[in-house]
Formats: sequence, structure tokens, C-alpha cells
Amino acid sequence: MAKVNLKNHRAFLCAALAVIVAATLRQIGFRVEPPFDWLCSFFRSVIYVMLFAAWGISVRRRIIQPQVRRYLTAISALMVFWVTARTIRYIIAEDPWVLRHLWYLYYLPMLFIPALAVFVALSLGKTENYRLPNWMKLFYIPTTLLFLLVLTNDLHQLVFVFPADAVVWANVYAHSIVYYLAVGWMFLCALAALGAMLIKCHIPHSHKFLLLPFVPFLLAMIYCVFDIVQLPLQKALAADVTVVFCLLITATLELCIQCSLIQSNTRYGELFRESTLAAQIVDRDYAVQYAAKNAPKIPVEKMREAEAGPAALTEGIQVHNMPVDGGHAVWTEDISQLLRLRESLEDQQDELQERKALLKSEYDQEREHKTIEEQNRLYDLLQTRTQSQLNQIDRLVRTYEKTDGAEEKHQILAHIVVLGSFIKRRKDFVLSIDSAPVISEEKLTSALRESFRALTLLGVEGAFLVQTGKEYLPGELLARAYDFFEDAIETGLDTLRAINVQVRPVDGKLRINILLDCDADFTPLCGRYPQVRIDGEDSEMMLVLPLEGGGGA
Repeated sequence: MAKVNLKNHRAFLCAALAVIVAATLRQIGFRVEPPFDWLCSFFRSVIYVMLFAAWGISVRRRIIQPQVRRYLTAISALMVFWVTARTIRYIIAEDPWVLRHLWYLYYLPMLFIPALAVFVALSLGKTENYRLPNWMKLFYIPTTLLFLLVLTNDLHQLVFVFPADAVVWANVYAHSIVYYLAVGWMFLCALAALGAMLIKCHIPHSHKFLLLPFVPFLLAMIYCVFDIVQLPLQKALAADVTVVFCLLITATLELCIQCSLIQSNTRYGELFRESTLAAQIVDRDYAVQYAAKNAPKIPVEKMREAEAGPAALTEGIQVHNMPVDGGHAVWTEDISQLLRLRESLEDQQDELQERKALLKSEYDQEREHKTIEEQNRLYDLLQTRTQSQLNQIDRLVRTYEKTDGAEEKHQILAHIVVLGSFIKRRKDFVLSIDSAPVISEEKLTSALRESFRALTLLGVEGAFLVQTGKEYLPGELLARAYDFFEDAIETGLDTLRAINVQVRPVDGKLRINILLDCDADFTPLCGRYPQVRIDGEDSEMMLVLPLEGGGGA
């Protein structure tokens, strides 16, 4: 159950003493001659101004929520204004018009303090960045309108009605409709503010206690009744309406703070004692000032030792020391679970290291096995693509060994070079396509360039053009073009005199055209390339093979 903190209330005692002194000065002022009565009134007003200003300063220090803090500070400033206006009216001003309008100014704090209290209630429980919605500013409209009607009462007398035959408008008057509207508005705002604070309170089992802020509110209602009926005792002891209402407003709001209806940044000792941290606050001599209820007793030497770093208090318990303003914060930390966890982690680390070594060994073996498999796969693939040429080279080598003529040997060597160029470039195609299915057009150009360079050794003239219109093409497409070129030259190599090759798109489809000057029969190519077209007469032959959309080789 929430309860008001009864300790360290020197501020409340000082405030009560100040009120007693001010009340005493008021009674003395009734019984002394001028100018002493004036001095008593002046110093009494100074006490109240300082009292309400000091409360406003304490609010700015204690209240957490910025918006609530601003509204409470504004209420404090309005009370200071109210007492100041009353002081000027009663001990300084003499002109009836000035006196009357100072009286009208009382209604600035009287109307706006209850309205600001509503804003305080609506801001409770919100985050520090919370701002009231803009539509709440409409709340100022009736408050401001009522105040303006009071301030301009001389024009319409809708608040106070003065006698028509009065020479000077002073203390003889009657209340009109706007006065009752203003009083009703103030009452509703004050009641709504207290009700909203009570509804927003989430402290369990505390509603009886939380009714305390209503006590000053009820006293204010009773005081109003006594003032209306002109009770003699009330006139003698508490006739100063301004001071009475300012004190009751301050008491109401302060009780809201003490009852935690308005959250404040105080009662550190209780908060620290109830903390679950095993901590203590000590002064520079290591005398304990605050301690959590679960904080163990720590020897002073251990506290000093912890200045350099965590110190061991018992097995698994460490002492920490952090310097703070005026002393040190000392707390203990139970690290026994962490120690057990570290031991468990070390065991797991050893186990993981062993498993890592085993997995690494298995991985190395698997990688070596996969490498050999990949090498064998690529070797088989290369063998499949170039086996025919390798067989031809083998036969040519045996023929070369049996040949004596220099010219024949040169022809055989040139033939081997042509086949070797193809083998080299065809293997390059295989490796490139294996790593990426799309390869550069330049790879076909380079392959044809090398093959044509080898053909010049056989006296074959020719030229080639690769113009696909694309920088990158499917590797199998380019390899098929190179295979077809190689099969064509191998078919007519013995009688080949000249060759021209073009790889370019025709009617949107890529194809290879080979023009040969030779006496060979190219019809065997139709078995391997079903879509090949062979045209020509005599020794000039044209081979045309579609590369896109054609059948496979």
C-alpha cells in the first residue's frame, strides 16, 4: 500500500512555520499603528510570494514528465501573480479604478489554475516526449472568454453589478450570470482534474489513501460557504481569500505528488532499499549511506580493494566499486553460475576442437576425392571431344617415322599442327563451358585465328569473319560452330586449297557458312549434322549450318 513518506520533511516543517509567521504578522498588523501595520502586511506578502515561488522551484526539480513540470510551474507562477496583485491592491494602490481592475485580475489565476490542473491530470502516465493533442487547446477558449468578460466587466456588468447610483464602484455589488458560470467552470475543472488523477492511478490497494488530495478541495468548498455566510471566526482568522486558496491549491497538488498521483523524482532512500541489486552507497570514508535490503555486509578493505578492479568476496561472489559524486557505489555480483557456465563452455570447446579436427580430416579426404573425380570427369570429357583428333595424330606420328622425304614430313607435321590447334582450343572450350555456360564471342574468334594460322603451313589460304552481334553467347553454340569448322577442314584437308568462314546471323538466326576450294566429298557430314546444306559445283563447295534452332551434332 502506498504511504506518504514521513521522514526528512524539513521542507514541510519550514513551510508550516512560514505560514504561522505570516498569520502572526497579520494578527499583529490589526493591532499596531501605521506604518507598522503596513510593514506587517508587506512582509507577510513577501513570505507568501517566496513560499509559492520556492514550491514552484521544487516542482521543477522533482517532477519527471516535462509537460507536467511546465504546467505545475505555470500554476506556481499564477499563484505568485495572484498574491502580488493582492498585495499591490491592499497596501500600494489607492485609485478606485486601479483597485477595481486589480480585483478583476484575481480571476486570471482563479480561472487558469483549475484549467492547467486538468492538463496536468491528462499528462500523467505519459512518456517524456508526449504532448497533449492540439484539440485540447480548445479548453483555453471558455477559460479565456470568462476571464475577458471579468476584465471588461465595467462595459457590461455581466459579472459584478454595481449600484446605479453609486459614485464610486467599490465593495458594494451583486453577482451576475457570468460570475456563476466562472465559479461553476472552476469547480468542474478542479473536480475533473482530481478525478482524472485518481482514475489514472495504478497503485494497488490505495484508493482510501489516495482520497487525501480531496481533503484540501473539500476545505476550499467549506471555506467558500463560510465566506458567503460571513462567519465571524472565518473573518477573524482566515479572511484573506487569496492566500487561503493558494495554500489549499498548493496543498492539493503537493498531496497528489506525495501520494504518487503525480510521479516525482524523489524518495531515493526507499527506492534504493527496495532495489533488487545488492548495492550500497558509501561516502569517501566508506561509511554506508544507502543500502539495499539484500546487500551483504562488505569489509571496508574489500571495498577499497575493488577500486582497482573486481575483488573476490567469497567463492563466486565479486565486489565492484564505482566512484560517484561524494563517495562510491559498491555492489556485489554472483558469478558462480557464470563460472559453472565457463567451465561447461571450456569442456564443450575441447570437444568441439576434437570434432573440428575430425571433420577437417574428413573434409580434406572428401575434397581430395572430389578433386580427383572432377579431374577424371574433365579428362573424360576432353578425351571424348578430341579423341578422333588424338587418334589421327597417333597415326600421323607413326607415318612420320616411316617417311624419308622432307616435303612429306613437312606436310605431316603441318597436318599435326592443324589437329593440335583444334585439340588445344577445343579443350579450352570444354573448360570454359564447364565453369560458365555463356562465354565471349572472342573465344571463337581466337580459336579460328589459330586454326587458320596452322592451315597456312599447308599452303591453305583463307579468311574468316565472326560477327554475331552479341558479346556473349551460349558456349555450346560456339563450340558447335568450331566443331563443324574442324570437321569440314579435316574432310577436305588433303585437297584443300582455300577456305572462307563466316559466322553471323541470317534472318535472326545464327549460322556458319564455310566456302571451300577442294576436291573432297562432304556428304558424310550430313550424318553428323542433319541440317547442313551443301551447295557447289566442281571444286567450290558451300557448307551452311544453322547454329540456333538446329539439330545437335
